[in-house]
Amino acid sequence: MTDSTSGRDYRFYAAQAAAAGLLISAVKFPFGENRFASVVSHFELASVVMLMNHVPGAGLLGAVSGIAGAFITVENDQKIAKISSINKIILLGTSSLLCVGLFLDKRGLKLLN
Repeated sequence: MTDSTSGRDYRFYAAQAAAAGLLISAVKFPFGENRFASVVSHFELASVVMLMNHVPGAGLLGAVSGIAGAFITVENDQKIAKISSINKIILLGTSSLLCVGLFLDKRGLKLLN
């Protein structure tokens, strides 16, 4: 019998955690009627699919969409509740850091060459 976790390293778990954070951010905390925020939310959802399918460059897209989402959250802070704003910024910050770590990993830098 083979172990179901064989071949899975920290990158697998980091990608799944980042994807879960971006998915929660895009679905639970919608941006509303701002068109740019809507596009960022769609990029968050696209990066979730890319991260789960281990597409090259998914970490970069996840990091960019997460950081953009955090800036939009700070900008729209007056319109939404303060506690949900803080939760979204923490969620997006953690997901973005995981995505940056995945992209800057030794294997992720092959994309730049």
